[in-house]
Amino acid sequence: MVCASLCKKANVMHYFVRTIIFCLGLLSYANAQPINDDCVKAISLPDITKFCSRIGEFTTVGATPSGYGAATCWIGTNKEVWFKFRAFFTEVSIAIVGSNHGGQGLPSGGTLRAPQVALYAGYCGGSISELECKSDNGTAGAVTMVQGSLIIGEDYLIRVDGSNGASGTFQICANNYNPPVQPGQDCRTGSILCDKAPFVTQRLSGPGAMPDEANIGCLGEGQGNSEDQSAWYTWVAENNGSLTFTIKPVTPEEDIDWALYELPSGIKNCNDKVLLRCNATHPTSQQHNWVCGDVTGLNFTSTDIEENLNCDRGEDGFCKYIDMVQGKAYTMIINNFTNSGSGFSIEWGGTGEFLGPDANFSINPPSGLRCETDFIVTDSSFFQTGGITKYSWNFGKGAIPQTSNSKGPHSVRYSSFGEKFVTLTIETNLGCQVTEIRRIFAEPCCEDLPNLQLQVDSLVDVSCFGYKDGRIVVSGLAGNPYQDGANGSSYYTFSLDGISYTPNNVFTNLPPGDYTIYIQDRKGCLNQISVTIEEPLEIVPDVGLDIEVDLGTSVDLSTQVLPPDNYAFNWLLGDSIFCKTCADTKVLPYNDGYFKIRATNSNGCFGEDSLFIRVRKNYEVYAPNVISANGDKLNDIFKLFGKASLKSIESLKIFDRWGELIYQGSNLDIYDSTQGWDGTFRGQAAMTGVYVYLARVKFIDGKTLDKAGEFTLIK
Repeated sequence: MVCASLCKKANVMHYFVRTIIFCLGLLSYANAQPINDDCVKAISLPDITKFCSRIGEFTTVGATPSGYGAATCWIGTNKEVWFKFRAFFTEVSIAIVGSNHGGQGLPSGGTLRAPQVALYAGYCGGSISELECKSDNGTAGAVTMVQGSLIIGEDYLIRVDGSNGASGTFQICANNYNPPVQPGQDCRTGSILCDKAPFVTQRLSGPGAMPDEANIGCLGEGQGNSEDQSAWYTWVAENNGSLTFTIKPVTPEEDIDWALYELPSGIKNCNDKVLLRCNATHPTSQQHNWVCGDVTGLNFTSTDIEENLNCDRGEDGFCKYIDMVQGKAYTMIINNFTNSGSGFSIEWGGTGEFLGPDANFSINPPSGLRCETDFIVTDSSFFQTGGITKYSWNFGKGAIPQTSNSKGPHSVRYSSFGEKFVTLTIETNLGCQVTEIRRIFAEPCCEDLPNLQLQVDSLVDVSCFGYKDGRIVVSGLAGNPYQDGANGSSYYTFSLDGISYTPNNVFTNLPPGDYTIYIQDRKGCLNQISVTIEEPLEIVPDVGLDIEVDLGTSVDLSTQVLPPDNYAFNWLLGDSIFCKTCADTKVLPYNDGYFKIRATNSNGCFGEDSLFIRVRKNYEVYAPNVISANGDKLNDIFKLFGKASLKSIESLKIFDRWGELIYQGSNLDIYDSTQGWDGTFRGQAAMTGVYVYLARVKFIDGKTLDKAGEFTLIK
């Protein structure tokens, strides 16, 4: 069916756009690895007729290469991120704002030092073609581009990176619009505007042949000529009514100045122009709180008719609206005082309209349009006060023909079904342009064709239990020369949900389970096939139950694994493990803790199990209360004893009853029966009696204790 006309002028087209892209949501931004660091994960931008993200909303930090290679103008690439948008007008401007914008000392759009950007047509996972490429040289901290001749309804890709591996946060601004005639740099060569459609002028360069035409008013203040990087626009009022407008720099925070004049002698007659409004206020920052801002224009709340070079108290960058008079001519100069060469966007308001033609056309039949079926497009545009000199048609994606520069009527057919856009741009003898856009829908034309076939070329099960690395590759075959023959008129799109179709026939990162793969060709034919991605058995090691042991007691650990296989083992946690690559081993735990083992098969799949060993810390030390020291090798040596937890005697001191030190030993081996006091002093047998000992002992877990007591020496 054919939809009714959605707008008389292109300036209301953006309301229609909002109704048909409700599903294009701006994805949330993660500050670790960017979610859009791969082409297939490109973030969908919303309606970009007037879009600007938040400052620093996006980042290249943590991004990885996509595999597409560097764009033609880029200096190195390894931290790229991707965006996508759908074109609803024929031209787009894109600005990537990073750090240190313009060297002006103004707030930046992020931390990305040297941004670079590229625009592509095509689809991720398949073929993409570069349309435009821009790279910042590292001094401006921002980069802008403009691209025309977009196909309405087509999706495009934006790719952002930093020069020489630079990374950081950035702001992205974009505007999709129908451009006016290229503006001149003098009043008499200015672009003629036919309507109040918003537009973008991407670049401003030079003052024109007459560099001081705006010397009357605020632009003439200061030194030098009143023009530097300027553009002129002219129009005639179609009715009595108010006029407002809003001008915004393409690169945020730049200084855009302007002056508005009446032309009493008519359009292009600039010698007696009368100044109506003028604004040269400079954007000013006070501790990053904007006073005048970078947006300027006319509005209904301001009362001043001129704002001069500085940002004075009470100024906001706007002047009072004007009341246009029907039939009178007006002209305006817009100048980039920042002198960067970057342009601006402008939107119009108020009840007054600009004199121009009505772009219009009819489509026959008005409903029931099918692909591969001719329909007739007939122009019905008119211009009451002038002539139409040029027609530019774009019949949209898959149209035959796709474009034309003649009035028509045109016989058109679509080689594919789906949503289409027909665009007509007319130009008048005054040099102005008006665009009309219609949405139509071509129904499928599959009834007379054989069933579309879908085959699985490759099916890869997940490699390990719990993984999500399954892969399915499919292809289509219609089996009909009309679709697959020399005409080359067939292409296929594929889907996992039967809703969202893309030309990508490779599905990756899939978990195990049952899947239905859908295929759709450009005629609207449909088919599907069911496949299953299998999952291997889970590897389940069993190292036993948790246990409790005394400090110094060794434990035998044994591991059983299901399903049986030839596994490699590795103990990941635990101390004092005798063999870290054995399924069965002995451990001597010093402290409470987990002991974890991993069993890995020949495919690299693994399972893990652990047990907790609790260690009872009984620090027990024993000392004899009597020694004989008579040489019978029975109880002849005084030393300390303990359980398996005792490691060594760091020091041992023996004192007689008068407090004299008669023996001192250190680092005594508790397992050597000869180490300790043998009952002698200075080479002679000591007297029988009571002696005192002081000792410091060390346990296998590093713990030390001091112990003291008495014992008796007998003969």
